[in-house]
Amino acid sequence: MRYGGGHSARLRRRLLAATALLAIAAVGAAVALPLLRDRSQRRLERRADREVTATALRTRAALLATPSAREGTLRDTAGALDGVEVLTVEAGAAGVRLVFRVRVAKTAASVFGWQRATAAGCFAQVVNPAAAPAALERLPCPS
Repeated sequence: MRYGGGHSARLRRRLLAATALLAIAAVGAAVALPLLRDRSQRRLERRADREVTATALRTRAALLATPSAREGTLRDTAGALDGVEVLTVEAGAAGVRLVFRVRVAKTAASVFGWQRATAAGCFAQVVNPAAAPAALERLPCPS
């Protein structure tokens, strides 16, 4: 008679070890996958926010390219850019002040399927042909 078991005891130990490894892998995946999905979503949201700022800067450049233009022309120039909505145009002593909203929607494929992020920002730009260009001002968006 053999002591310490035989083939069946070794097989049981191997099955127990494999089961333990699978359980550890399942728990690790259950914890890690939501964290990775959230991280991927936050990264996409940051990219959308950076694109909002970049679009606002392109709008500013387009507005300052023709500083002597009238209010309607400046409204059309800003409105022609993708994702830009002109909210108000006011003429005053400092020049023409445009308030506009930029909206960006980003979609990306990831390991977790399609992810979507939207970002919006409101900005104001004063255009005056007689003075140095004013800085782009970020404003809270109206509801």
